[in-house]
Amino acid sequence: MHVMDSFDENAFYLLVWRAILVALVGAILLLTHPFALAVALLAAGNIALVFSLVLMACSASLTEDRIARSAAWRLLPPAERPSGVGGRRWACNRLKEQMLLFAKGGSVIAIMSSASALMIAIE
Repeated sequence: MHVMDSFDENAFYLLVWRAILVALVGAILLLTHPFALAVALLAAGNIALVFSLVLMACSASLTEDRIARSAAWRLLPPAERPSGVGGRRWACNRLKEQMLLFAKGGSVIAIMSSASALMIAIE
């Protein structure tokens, strides 16, 4: 497997894991506090929106120097990490792109949940 593919794969699955954890925490919060359906959907939308905002903030603060402290970088054995300044720049850009894609997905979920809550509340 190519070094670049390994980093992309680690970054992707790390973001998937974080999204699953956020969804699990949100589900537990919503299940332990019985709300009306519209309120639960609005709360789920807000949780998804906060997830997206955190990903955007992390993406904005990620630099070529900070990439070496990221979990996606540290998961790779030292021999498989992209080498040199160009490798760190590439890894930083790829992680930023993936974070922003997940943030976009979270925003879509937030919009759909909030719109559903509004439609239920109107009825």
